[in-house]
This record gives sequence, C-alpha cells and structure tokens, in this order.
Amino acid sequence: MYLTIVSSGERNWNALVPELHCIVTAGNREDLFRLTQESMALALEDQPESEPQVRSLEDLDADLRSELDGSEEIIFLAPVEMNPVSLEIEQALEKAGVSQAELARRLGTSRSAVNRLVNPFYWGHSLDMLRRVAAALEAELEVKLTAKAS
Repeated sequence: MYLTIVSSGERNWNALVPELHCIVTAGNREDLFRLTQESMALALEDQPESEPQVRSLEDLDADLRSELDGSEEIIFLAPVEMNPVSLEIEQALEKAGVSQAELARRLGTSRSAVNRLVNPFYWGHSLDMLRRVAAALEAELEVKLTAKAS
C-alpha cells in the first residue's frame, strides 16, 4: 500500500502518491481513488516487484512536507490489478503491426470498442470477441485454466 495525500478543492479532489510520482485530479472522491489506483498500476507496470518505502509523512522529502498545510488526508492505497488479456491484445497488435483503427475496421466495430479491449482496467472481454480479434490479427487464441495448488 502506498502513502497517498488526498485534498479537496472547490471543484475537484486531488491525490498525490509521492513515491510513484502520481498526481491525479477528479470530480469526486470515488473517481479519485479509482483513477489513483489505476495510475499507480501504470506507474508500476515496468518496475520490478518492490515494497513501498514511504510509511509516513516523515519519510517524505522535507520540501514536500513543508508544502502540506495539515488539511490533507493521508491514506494508503494499493494499485489495482491490470487485466492480462488486455495486455495480450495490445502486444498482439504491436506484433502484427496493426493499429487500433485498423483492427476496428477488420472487426467491423468502432475505435472506442477496440480501445476498451486494450484498456488494462477493462474486464469484460467475451470469448467470442477474443476469437474475432485473433482471426483479425491472424493469431492463435489460447485459453488456459490452471488448478490452484491446494
């Protein structure tokens, strides 16, 4: 869980995750938390697994601490999980050298629908759509279920 500094303004909410250099603004508190957790996941995507180092305000840089006025809320948030299916589709597009717009054309759907498919926070992929994407990219689709160790 990462130390997150939350503040509210007249029109929006703000969050700062100093350790990950994430700054997020949203219209309400609920959206702020969701967007902050997504931002954290993206910031950590290419980093090796490591534990958060900032445990309290005292662990922050003195300059940052001096900017706080005490009205901020200090919370700890965890990044959300990214969907590996979306990441696989993105990699398949890159490997095939196909743009999202071209995939949309091949699928007979909108660019926004394809954008949703590659969104790492989208979890609504249907098996039918995955089959269509694989066919459009001339790729193989492999679905694998693995039993959990007991």
